[in-house]
Formats: sequence, structure tokens, C-alpha cells
Amino acid sequence: MGVFWAIIGVMGGLGLLLGLGLVWAHRRLPPDGSTIADAVEALLPQTQCAQCGYPGCRPYAEAVADGAAIDLCPPGGAETVEALGRLLGRQPEPPQNRHPAAPQNPPAPASQAAIAVIDETRCIGCYLCVRACPVDAIVGAPQLMHTVLADQCTGCELCIEPCPVDCISLRPVADPVDIRPIRIMARPRNRQPEHPELSCIRCGACQTLCPEALFPQELLWYARNEAWEAAADRGLDACIECGLCNQACPSNIDLLTHFSRGRQVLAHQAQARTRAEHARERYGKHQERTLARQAERDNRRRERLSAGGQRPWQR
Repeated sequence: MGVFWAIIGVMGGLGLLLGLGLVWAHRRLPPDGSTIADAVEALLPQTQCAQCGYPGCRPYAEAVADGAAIDLCPPGGAETVEALGRLLGRQPEPPQNRHPAAPQNPPAPASQAAIAVIDETRCIGCYLCVRACPVDAIVGAPQLMHTVLADQCTGCELCIEPCPVDCISLRPVADPVDIRPIRIMARPRNRQPEHPELSCIRCGACQTLCPEALFPQELLWYARNEAWEAAADRGLDACIECGLCNQACPSNIDLLTHFSRGRQVLAHQAQARTRAEHARERYGKHQERTLARQAERDNRRRERLSAGGQRPWQR
């Protein structure tokens, strides 16, 4: 009987020591309270712009941890998508496979980064955009001109709506590229630059050597007549400016100069079309905001009239 109680005492003592050790370890080494949502939230830009379809970055982080798409944050861009993909081991999902918790019509992530730009000639210094910016990317003082810090702006669009004069717009940020990239650094010119050019004899030698299977003779005719649309249809922009057509031309025609100038013209025309499209979109958004503000003012006026009763001058 004494042995039995001795065993019970030893076991109880060991249990007590083990419990005390666990209590000490819990106090000295607290458990990691971070979650997947915390890790996801740390990777988000914290603009709280709600462009992802959720009220803020934290709700979106919780939704991503629960299985929502990882590519719904336009201000984060491709870098955030890649970081979330590495963290979670997932790839962006097509729209038809969205998680049920995701918004019904989530905005597509911006394919090109954009920043806000203030038209400083129209800015009235109302300071509303400064208060609306979640990342302090707009600097300026009340009644003075404001400007946007391009390296801080995330393109969240929260500053556009408060502006009473519509002087803020988003503009895409592209990598600086030459409008006519030089595809081959060492470009041979025509064989005998000191001799005059002769008429094209339609020998076809330039076409035989063209690595892009173009028709240099036809492109030359379009370039000389400045028929740039027809030249574009025939693949002028695919020219890599290798200069082999110059080397093969027996009439000493500097084909490369004509093709290079044509590609410059096509690049300028493409830029002009892009600017025109941007201007049309900006005007359409301006019209929508103007109509919305007018409707809101009309509603407030009707509410004031109905709440205040009939005015003396209306009797």
C-alpha cells in the first residue's frame, strides 16, 4: 500500500512540474498570434481605396485568406499580385472561377500603372484633395496651388471625386521608351552615300533579303507618297531596320531612311490617338460627375423646401 501511494505522489509531482513548465513557457514564449490575413495585409498598399470591391485593405486581406482572388488591387499593381502569389502559392484566377465571397463585379486590375495629375492652372486651392489622399501624396496649402508627388501616388482615384473644379485626372505611367526604338544598334546605310539615288528597277533583291518577309519596294512607294495607313497595313512597323535592303539595292536607294521616318510618323499617330481617347474618357467622367453633383444639389434643395414649408414670397 505504501508503494502505491509513493507512485501516486511521484506521478502527481511530475504532472505539477510539467504544468508549471508549460505556464512558464507560455509566459516567456507567447504563441504567434499572426494569421494569413495579417501577412496578406502587410503586402497590400494600404490605400483603403475600396477599388478591390471591399471596404478597405483589411477586409480584402481576410477575403484573400479565405480564398478570394489575389489580383483585385489596382494600386498594388503586378508587384503585389506576384508577392501574394509567392506568399499563398496561388495564381490569379479567371473571372468565372472567383471565390463566392468576392464581389459580384470586381474591378479588373489595372494593366498599366496610373497616377493622379493636377491641372495647376485650374486648381483653386480648396484643400479637399489633400484631405482625401490616404497616402499623403498631394502637397499644398489652403488657397494655394496643389501638386501630386508622383513617386508616392498609388492611383487610388479618391482625390478625383472631391475636386469641385475637376482639375484632377489619372494618367498612365509607362516606362520611358523611345517613340521609335532602335532595334539594331549598328545599322548600315546605303552602299555609296556619295552617289545619287537612281530609280527603282523592281529587281526584288531587297525583298529576298528582308528577314521579316516584307515588301520593301511597296513600302518605299507608300513612304514616298506618305500613305502611312497603307504602309502600316503592309507591316511597316514590323521593320527591324537591319539595313540589308540598303545593301542589296542596285539603285543606291536609302530605303532605311524612308522606313525609319515612316515608323516615327506611325508612332506619333498612335500617341495622338491615345491622347485623344484619354481626353474623351476624361470628358465623359467629368460630365458624369457634373450631372451627379447637379442632381445632388437639386435633391437637397427640394428637401429644404419641403422641410421649411411655404416661403412668405411664395404666398
